[in-house]
Amino acid sequence: MGILQGWHRGEKAIQEKLGFAGPMAMGYTWIDAEMPEQHREFHTTRLPFIPVATLDEQQRPWTSIFAAQSGEPGFVTSPSYNRLDMDIRLWEGDPFWENVQQFDGQKMLMAGIGIEFPTRRRNKFAGLFTNIQQKNDMFHLEATVNEAIGNCPKYINVREIDPHPDTFPIVVHKRRNMNEGERLPDEVIQFIIENDTVFLGSVFQPHLNESIRYPSHVGQNQRGGRKGWVRVKPSDGRTVVLPDYSGNRLMTSLGNIEATPVASVTMVDFVTGDVLYLTGDARTLVGPESLAVMPLQKVVTELAVTGYVFVRDALPVRQRPGTQPTRSPYSPPVRLLAEEVAAGTSKYFDDDTTVTLASVKLLSGDLATFTWETSKNVVIKPGQTTILGFADLVGATQYQHMAPFKPTSVNDDRIRTWTVSSAHLAPEGTFDLTMREKPDGVVTGALFKIARKLAEMRPELLQDTRPLGLQVKLVGISGDFALALPSSPQEPAPRPMLWLAGGIGITPFLSMLAAIALSADSGVRWDAVLALSTREPEVLVPLVAAALGGRTPKLRLAIHIFSDIPVPASPTLPPADEFEVTFDVHQGRVGKSVFEMGDLKDRKVYMCGPEEFERAMLDTLSGYGVKDVVRESFEY
Repeated sequence: MGILQGWHRGEKAIQEKLGFAGPMAMGYTWIDAEMPEQHREFHTTRLPFIPVATLDEQQRPWTSIFAAQSGEPGFVTSPSYNRLDMDIRLWEGDPFWENVQQFDGQKMLMAGIGIEFPTRRRNKFAGLFTNIQQKNDMFHLEATVNEAIGNCPKYINVREIDPHPDTFPIVVHKRRNMNEGERLPDEVIQFIIENDTVFLGSVFQPHLNESIRYPSHVGQNQRGGRKGWVRVKPSDGRTVVLPDYSGNRLMTSLGNIEATPVASVTMVDFVTGDVLYLTGDARTLVGPESLAVMPLQKVVTELAVTGYVFVRDALPVRQRPGTQPTRSPYSPPVRLLAEEVAAGTSKYFDDDTTVTLASVKLLSGDLATFTWETSKNVVIKPGQTTILGFADLVGATQYQHMAPFKPTSVNDDRIRTWTVSSAHLAPEGTFDLTMREKPDGVVTGALFKIARKLAEMRPELLQDTRPLGLQVKLVGISGDFALALPSSPQEPAPRPMLWLAGGIGITPFLSMLAAIALSADSGVRWDAVLALSTREPEVLVPLVAAALGGRTPKLRLAIHIFSDIPVPASPTLPPADEFEVTFDVHQGRVGKSVFEMGDLKDRKVYMCGPEEFERAMLDTLSGYGVKDVVRESFEY
């Protein structure tokens, strides 16, 4: 018989806050009191390491990483349906070294999660360590399992991993108890922000009158997202913020935190083997409280770190050389914290700020420029993006746990981000978005369907679509990928620039080029090299000339077009004494000819394009010693 006799008060509370209380009334019955045979086989034969949560002397959870020295599966055995035995080697710095002192010879709360990263298979277990034997750094652990469940695979990022037994663990930072006002080291903060996978530990401690029906237990879970999805508050340098994405609605981890507000977070670097352990005070914010911390994110968990350990070269497995992780298709875009936004150039608006579709220019079968009229003037720097909410136009989504044929729909809040392709030197009431129709895209599909219908039935309305009243919310203006415009020639001359664009990634550079053209009377001299890789030069190349609008700023512009498709003739540009434009066509992808310039390291490099394009450009730039690159990110 299992220990669960219904949801405890924390789980009930968070389910109520999130509106899941009714649908999940009997969800606890999904958690088995013993391990199914497939779980036993999985834990004993498929896992090179297992994250396991235990408690310290302050009853704080810490998530350890249990593994054999070899980095191979097989360090776990299962003598019976409710038993897991582990023979592990523990490296210096792992919290279990100190937590094991809480073992009283009879029991010690524990919980673990097994994940097979190449296949995204995963199963959780929880219960007690009933026997612990130690010889130096080797431990024999015997656990009684009284909770077992298959975990949600939605946010697991797929990795090919191999054994890596030749490790040399070194404890770089260790603070089991941080002082008030103390910040995490900068390299620890950077490690957190660059991670895409976390192991989340929690604990439920009952009140005196609850202990019989709801006994103490520990939880261990996994959370994942895109690189950068976990943030750290700059204001205190120790509060870690984890957005909570749509899951199975059991809310066991958040329920534990609701009742017992502590948690652990452990992260690993699969390339270097570095491991970061965090523990601290936790709380979950819902609705307005969450939005005040992380705009556009309705549920977040904050971990105010009270202890941490950072160990290098510890994990006895590594990501296979030459491979990259495959991001979960369910992971939504990365969101910045409100205080990060306030420190940058992004701005969010109230619900009353709207935009109305004013005109449409179809450029090709799947490319068009949509002009929007704002309900109030807004400031948009050249290169920035707009964030629009389309729920009123295309309808809001209903809850669904999984959607194998369209996984992005699970977390689709109907909010979309596009780079502005027009230029604005002062607050204005219109802006252009040059966008591509996304296959099966809900929002772009709707917009292009409207545009095509108008072209067929009422082409005159493409010039002025305002009578249609197509209105959506302007959520915000975002991004530090922006061109700084000097206010006078007396200011220091702008650095020469290198613009690297892949396909539709040309849009922010159209805005920057148009801004330079509009400021022609300022007397400022500009120098830019634009390298565009495209499969449709006949569409994109004319946009470069159009961005100048017939103006002749003090600009030296070298345009390089890379394409396997025939490129149209050089765009017609007006001559001027201090307006120099060169136009070169190259076969294939962006090549060395662009980078072999004497002043490459002096140029400010901007880059925008698909992930594969950006990765290739970064590798090339690194070969030339250039590491400071400003990248457009549609993740934010």
